[in-house]
Amino acid sequence: MKKAEIRKIVLAQRTQLTEKEFRERSQRVIEFLTPFLTPGKTIASFKAIPHRNEISLDSLKGDFAFPRVISAAEGSMEMVLAAEFANSDWGIPEPVGGTVVKPTDFDIILIPLLAFDKNGQRVGYGKGFYDRYLALCRPDCLKIGISLFDPIDLIEGVESHDIPLDIAICPAKLYDFR
Repeated sequence: MKKAEIRKIVLAQRTQLTEKEFRERSQRVIEFLTPFLTPGKTIASFKAIPHRNEISLDSLKGDFAFPRVISAAEGSMEMVLAAEFANSDWGIPEPVGGTVVKPTDFDIILIPLLAFDKNGQRVGYGKGFYDRYLALCRPDCLKIGISLFDPIDLIEGVESHDIPLDIAICPAKLYDFR
């Protein structure tokens, strides 16, 4: 399937989850994720977009940097250590103030996903923010995708600038593509 078709299907599937199903899936993902979050690691996370039924990682312990859009037109973002957040024009919680962390400082980046395939390719919202940011990170930075659903067989139309995941976590299991 092509990315646009996958986006449409998965967004519809998310809306069909009951509150209980969503909560249970989220909890299983967090259980798989927690062992990676060891002290001393520099980690980028994300704030869930409530109206998109994204998994909230707010229960995780640690100091995390969060994405803030620099330029929507250029599809660029930065990661910021901050305690205060405000919704962007798209309804995404973004850091207010805080300290910008360089892309090369991260050991782990947690990536929100709509879908991923059995090769570690991913589908997000289609604006390329994460691809551009991940291209600036160290090669050994662990890229972990967070998904509510199992992988699909194959994402068609993967381009050379698409950066695959090292690991994907979904409710059923953890997939290691390294």
